[in-house]
Amino acid sequence: MIELAPNQFQLSDDEQEMIDILKEDMGLSSRQEVLNLLVRQAVQRVAITCPNCGHYARRTAADEARCRSCFSVITLTEGIWESGQVMEE
Repeated sequence: MIELAPNQFQLSDDEQEMIDILKEDMGLSSRQEVLNLLVRQAVQRVAITCPNCGHYARRTAADEARCRSCFSVITLTEGIWESGQVMEE
């Protein structure tokens, strides 16, 4: 296992080889850049952005999320995340 700093990822030899292949193919200068890019891409696939304030919202059900900043309830309607009511804490 190979350890990468500063995030302390433990990678197998096969994973390390994949990172190196991606680094070369993407024209990136370091393994850390590859890992940062992969994390950003993963977040973009699952992230829900609050239409009211622009912060990330946490999914609470398959078609509902709640903003951690303004507490808006965001619902998925026809593939679009729309803001509904603001929940009080």
